[in-house]
Amino acid sequence: MKTTAKLIAAVLCLTMVFSPLAFSDTLNEQPLASDPQPFYSSFTGTVKEIYEKDEGTTKVYLEGSDEAPAYFILTENTYFVDDVAIEAGKEITGYYESGRPMIMIYPPQYTIDIVAPAAAEMFMKADKFDENLVSQDNMLKLNLAEDTEIVWENNTQIYWFKAPTVSELEAVLGNRRLIVFYEFSTKSIPAQTTPKKIIVLSQQEHEAIGIYIDDVLVEGPEAYVDDNGIVMVPLRAAAEALGYEVSWNNESRSVTVGSDVTVAVGNKTTTVSGYGFELETAPEILSGRTFVPLSFFKEALNVRMSQFFENNIIIQSGRFTAE
Repeated sequence: MKTTAKLIAAVLCLTMVFSPLAFSDTLNEQPLASDPQPFYSSFTGTVKEIYEKDEGTTKVYLEGSDEAPAYFILTENTYFVDDVAIEAGKEITGYYESGRPMIMIYPPQYTIDIVAPAAAEMFMKADKFDENLVSQDNMLKLNLAEDTEIVWENNTQIYWFKAPTVSELEAVLGNRRLIVFYEFSTKSIPAQTTPKKIIVLSQQEHEAIGIYIDDVLVEGPEAYVDDNGIVMVPLRAAAEALGYEVSWNNESRSVTVGSDVTVAVGNKTTTVSGYGFELETAPEILSGRTFVPLSFFKEALNVRMSQFFENNIIIQSGRFTAE
């Protein structure tokens, strides 16, 4: 009995000694899966060696403050903040997409999207910001001022007829990847700051338009709104969901829906049972797919309802019939 008790005590002791909790002071705390994650992760280190690889690609070997090694892969798509020079002995910070698949090797190898000097006069944050200018990790909210400097990647510009208001700037900058420079922030969650400078890295991103036919979400090419504000719908995906056979005539660059509806790319005139009428805009091809205006389904296919509501296309197939 005493021997058994001693064995149990020994096992408990070993369990406590080798439990992960015993090393909690030396392990990095991992965020919960449900916690908001930043779009970019980063690594800061001192450049030790530089290797020229292929044209437009450079491999850099660095060591972090704890002598942890890493490789940066710099490409023609890497954004260099303040035209930072990559040279031996210089401390730099590289930002890479958090969700990007990585080769599991040691030292780790990061394909860098943004590289910046490690020492800076202001705080810097690179992340994706939503329509309210809150970072993806929910750690920083931007409050723009009229004197906030806006720099567009590759020197692209938005040309204004007059100086934009703060609200106009917020609308333009939302749903983009940004590099933000600021001096102070509040202690709230998220922290709030009025940035001194913003570098815009990406085109504005919008939520995909859903296509619902008879209350079922249709899988297929993404619908879009053209430059004139007309909602354009992938013809084949929508027509087939309505039960029609769809065929393509390569010679005439036209599409036949069912047996009696024909549309031609670049031509507003649509033929229904031999009679022609004009659509509000001509069908067009995008990425190998034919798109037609949403009104086509009501005017040519005589569906009961076709409308665009809260970023969703809603089509009901029940047809109107003459009394």
